Amino acid sequence: MRRFRYPVIQMLLAVSFLAAAPVFAGNVFNTLALKKMELEQRYGITNLECFPFLEDIGTNRDEAQRVDHCLAGTTTLASALKEAPDTGLTMVGISTRFLRSGGFHTLLVPWNASQEDMVRALREKPAPEKQKQFIAEVHLLKQGIQSGLRIRELYCTFRISNAQCLRGYQTLAEVEPNRRMSRMSWASVAITDTHLPEKDRSILTLKYDDPPATMTHRLQNDPAVETWTREKKIYQEIKQQYGKALAVLQVPNFFCDKKLVQEQCLEGAKNFSIAGNDPGLKRKLWGQVLVHKHNTLIKDDHDVVLRYDLPPAEIIRVFSNKPDQTAVQISITLAEKLEKRTKNNSTGLRAVCDLEGLLSADCAQGFKNFIAFVRDHRDYRVSRPFTDVMLIDGTGLGRVNFALNSKVRHSYIYVDVHSSPEELARHLSRFGSPPSGPVR
Repeated sequence: MRRFRYPVIQMLLAVSFLAAAPVFAGNVFNTLALKKMELEQRYGITNLECFPFLEDIGTNRDEAQRVDHCLAGTTTLASALKEAPDTGLTMVGISTRFLRSGGFHTLLVPWNASQEDMVRALREKPAPEKQKQFIAEVHLLKQGIQSGLRIRELYCTFRISNAQCLRGYQTLAEVEPNRRMSRMSWASVAITDTHLPEKDRSILTLKYDDPPATMTHRLQNDPAVETWTREKKIYQEIKQQYGKALAVLQVPNFFCDKKLVQEQCLEGAKNFSIAGNDPGLKRKLWGQVLVHKHNTLIKDDHDVVLRYDLPPAEIIRVFSNKPDQTAVQISITLAEKLEKRTKNNSTGLRAVCDLEGLLSADCAQGFKNFIAFVRDHRDYRVSRPFTDVMLIDGTGLGRVNFALNSKVRHSYIYVDVHSSPEELARHLSRFGSPPSGPVR
């Protein structure tokens, strides 16, 4: 078994809302995964994402509630598609608003929309002639832009509408190429609603409503250099003021969210350093600590997200729930031992844990449940092409979205590691011969 590694913190768009979570029977993620399979098989929706671009997650409890909301929206969507099946959609985002983007195959829908509103949104799309006209106009603009500015890849992100995408292309088409611009030779340019960089720093972001002058400036200057110059100054200040405190806690990676200004970043570093005097926090394992504008999350045994203005006393209270070093080592050793016991079992499945955003103690418990399932249901055989059962944290949006759209989802059975033994048996029964024991 591979050692647990630090997860990559994903950048998301800020959205906030208040609502009570619906109540579902059984495990929420497992039910959501089955719903996604249904949408893919019946309606050709290959990608389903829960709250794409969401930044204001809050706490771990809030994040789990968003997964509940995602299942609510997906359930309504499935019912709406029965009334409007011929949508041509391939990507759907369960979100907080209606937005058609990415041409005519992508749609964001609010999680709490009524079935009637969702049906109306599914049916509201331009006539085929209008679609062809739009696509032809976009194609012509892109062709001229890529030829004149020598951009190899040009696209719009899914976080802006079709109309906004077209507006961005029209403005970019007005930019006059020059020698300085050509020396930059951007491989990829993304039209979106922010200047923040994509995960791949080699992609230049342009806002759809930027004027030509702003687009020109960004095309002939590397924004990443300006960003790094600013960040370098911040991190030097953090090292000077709080480096010793972070070293005592053995924090290998301390970062600030790109949306934070210097004062907010330093405030988060100060609060965390003061909290680090607590003896309990000194017994924890720290990986990546990310200071964020909105969220405070325990990601796994090592990594955390910290809201910049969280007081030290509250930091101590929240992160006291992280396992300490001794508990982590015990859990990892147990998980490695249990994984060996899951190999070459009678079900035809290999059990593995998702190593991103998962507590080792939860991984160990998931292996225990799978071993008990094999012991109690010796006649169970998985159907092909499924070969693996992947235990993930079904309460985390990042890992939920990963599982729903994984390239190996047609051979991996994704299961929430928090599933009870009964929920695990009930879920696996959908992918093979029914277990011999009772599945409630």
